[in-house]
Amino acid sequence: MKKIHEMNFGFSDAENYKRRENRQIFQRFFVKNDFLDELLLPSTTFLVGEKGTGKTAYGTFLANSGYHNTDASIKFIRETEYSKFVELKKSHNLGLSRLH
Repeated sequence: MKKIHEMNFGFSDAENYKRRENRQIFQRFFVKNDFLDELLLPSTTFLVGEKGTGKTAYGTFLANSGYHNTDASIKFIRETEYSKFVELKKSHNLGLSRLH
């Protein structure tokens, strides 16, 4: 039996699994369930949730795996970038695009 200090519990943040050398362990431990399949439905547009609920994990898994032939990529918006968008919207300097 391994001692606890010999065990690999992975990273606490799924963003670290974007790196090629960390992908294999993530693929082994990621839980594939009905929630994952719901994300792939055409009616699903956004995944919203509190910090630490698995949003990045789902995105990283889909971007790394090709699950159900999904072509996915993940882009991170940092809190400072998000705050800039909020301020632009509040000051009426951010218009909404329209479909033509």
